Amino acid sequence: MAADLFRDTRGILIESIWWDARTDEVVWVDITAGTVHRGRWDGAVDGSDDRVIELPPPVSAVQPATGGGYVAALKDRVVLLDAAGGITRDLAALPHRHDGIRLNEGKVDPFGRFVVGAMDLSADDPDAGLYAVGADGSARTLRGGFGITNGLEWNDDGSVMFVTDTMTRTVYRGAYGPDGDLGELEPFLVGRMSDGLVRAADGSFFNGIYGDGVVVHWGADGGVLGERTIPVPNVTSVAFAGPALDVLLVGTARENLSEDALSQHPLSGGIFRLDTGATGLPVHTFGEDRTASDDLHDSKEN
Repeated sequence: MAADLFRDTRGILIESIWWDARTDEVVWVDITAGTVHRGRWDGAVDGSDDRVIELPPPVSAVQPATGGGYVAALKDRVVLLDAAGGITRDLAALPHRHDGIRLNEGKVDPFGRFVVGAMDLSADDPDAGLYAVGADGSARTLRGGFGITNGLEWNDDGSVMFVTDTMTRTVYRGAYGPDGDLGELEPFLVGRMSDGLVRAADGSFFNGIYGDGVVVHWGADGGVLGERTIPVPNVTSVAFAGPALDVLLVGTARENLSEDALSQHPLSGGIFRLDTGATGLPVHTFGEDRTASDDLHDSKEN
């Protein structure tokens, strides 16, 4: 089954797609433009009725926060936004080793921390970092030495973290937990220019392959289960969305494409939808420890 067009946004670099169950909207960013978009599930394909928030570019990731607002990653700082998208607080500064680095992929972990990585835009040795920011504004470096951090995920109880380095064509995994320490990383998915990554409810993974125009479905053991073609080359973000979290949305980019390539792939920078037969999991909320809530729920049932 072919990919359907969800939004013809013509975005420069679409990332950080997720379903906001609080408002029944899809949320995403255009990193280079510095815009945050919120759109209804049944909204106009051309995006004309989406709500657009302008922030200081680049804005690489946005995620839900307690109180109805959001947490967002800018070039070298993490900020809190109110429900309307206005910046209410500079939460943490994450200075980079040089000006050729900016923040990139970011997601909230199962314990309520905002984990965000950086990418090195220069041709120098990989020296981008991976950071964790708490709701109190505390920040720590989890690991350095990345080229392009992407595709963050966790298993159900948060004991394993997955992090992608697009430059090394590898998704790594390592021990993780409530204390926020990230253990030694080992290769998990290898050999493709992996960008966005999302874990399905059955434990399998979907990720976008930048430059190849495909989404790969991986089993929980790292084996390839299938591959779906997207009608543009640069696939970026992948996320389950919709009221039942049963549709895979796929973000793409116009960046790094020549005028000739754009004429051949005019839908580049759009968001596509795939019916995969899988369902997703709700995103975590910044400042909320879902594992503690689950423990409390379990104790009340016992």
